Amino acid sequence: MSSVDVNDGRSLKRSMGLFGALSTVVAGTLGAGLFVTLGTASATTGPSVILVVALSGIVAMSIALNYGWVATIFPGAAGSYAYVSRTFENRLPGFIVTWSKWLGYMAADAALAIGFGSYLQVFYPAVDPALAGFGLLTVLFLVNLVGTKGYSVSQNAIFGVLILSILVLVIPGSFSIDPANYQPFFTGGFDGFLGAAVPLFYAYIGIAVAGQMGAEVKNPSRNLPLAMAGGTAILIFLYMWTAAVIYGVVGDYTVLANSARPLATAAETFLGDSATAVVAFGGLLATASSVHAVMAAGIKMPYSWAWDEVFPKWFSSVSDRFGTPHWSLLTLYVVASALTFWSTGLSQAIAIATFSYLIAYAAVSITVLYILWTESRLAESAGFTRPTLLSVTGVVGALGSVGILTQAYQGSLSIYVPWVAVGLVVFSVFWYRGRQKDVDVEAILATLPGVPSDEYDPQVRTKGVVDDD
Repeated sequence: MSSVDVNDGRSLKRSMGLFGALSTVVAGTLGAGLFVTLGTASATTGPSVILVVALSGIVAMSIALNYGWVATIFPGAAGSYAYVSRTFENRLPGFIVTWSKWLGYMAADAALAIGFGSYLQVFYPAVDPALAGFGLLTVLFLVNLVGTKGYSVSQNAIFGVLILSILVLVIPGSFSIDPANYQPFFTGGFDGFLGAAVPLFYAYIGIAVAGQMGAEVKNPSRNLPLAMAGGTAILIFLYMWTAAVIYGVVGDYTVLANSARPLATAAETFLGDSATAVVAFGGLLATASSVHAVMAAGIKMPYSWAWDEVFPKWFSSVSDRFGTPHWSLLTLYVVASALTFWSTGLSQAIAIATFSYLIAYAAVSITVLYILWTESRLAESAGFTRPTLLSVTGVVGALGSVGILTQAYQGSLSIYVPWVAVGLVVFSVFWYRGRQKDVDVEAILATLPGVPSDEYDPQVRTKGVVDDD
């Protein structure tokens, strides 16, 4: 039996609708951004964080449009891995782009789970954040195990309550703003302003997470670009509105910069205890929803590598009962749980997450430009056609990602380089084993991870497949 025939039995189910994909982008991103980063990032630049949010949002929207467009060509699992490997018809560049991202996903899940425990302390001061985070990971592991339908229902519910908790803060806060609190606007000069770009871009880090679940989204040519671009637009709006409010109602921005719960801190200045509790509850939901989305998306990378036979095959196995990649999910759950109890170096691992995301964003933006500028027939199978717009977003996404990388690399390379070296060894071992077994790389690259072969038509290529030999 060929690899393609075997993989058809490991395909994923398209059970996620537009709202589920949209809530994955928004609710899955707010936890690290709105409820934490929006305050801490002001340490170097003050209230001008509001402007950094807007500029970062331009880059983020460009990246979202890039991802949304190429996702309509390759609506498979693992997002950037599928886009890069299928466009360049080679498994190695996609693997390199996503290998470090896998580590980042696991570290991000651990950090966000601990953040959930910290917000829980608002209501139960004696709780251990690590234990609470482990409990959250366990619950969400079980939710994700039953498939994307269970994931979508729970994430949609969280999304609705989360938006309500934000509105409780920003609507009354809009009428309590004192313009004098915005002065001085720039507190750290140009260097401080630039320094805020890295943590604030982390606030947009989940904009493409729906792309990781492309093999499970219904009507992907319509729903994936709408979810990524629409979700990013909602994030930009919420971030800017919330930033304008919290820096307008708090007289000293350093209070927000030093707070682990900046939105709750801002709420305490003008809202009653009940409303403040609602905002704090929103922080609980935000961190929980981010853990939820990262867990659901993070399992797709090893699943896709295994599909392409550059990782242990059992990672692409799906549960007979639930149709989910259970071994991939279990691995992420075990590693993330362990990291919640071993926090040494966790912040550096999160820096790796940001660094690796930016590499993936730059790679996908360059991929879009390659498809457009080489007049590849791949563009003909896209869900929409806007070559001029996409040329602009491709350039902005690539240059913006590289520009932020020049700030984000500090402290990251000491982990990133050895981790990539390990990844190259793993890839080489499975590449060599594939050569020994005469694996048909051309046939593998003619499929799409997570998608049955009769659903994906690879006859859009301009030339023969160039394998990894």
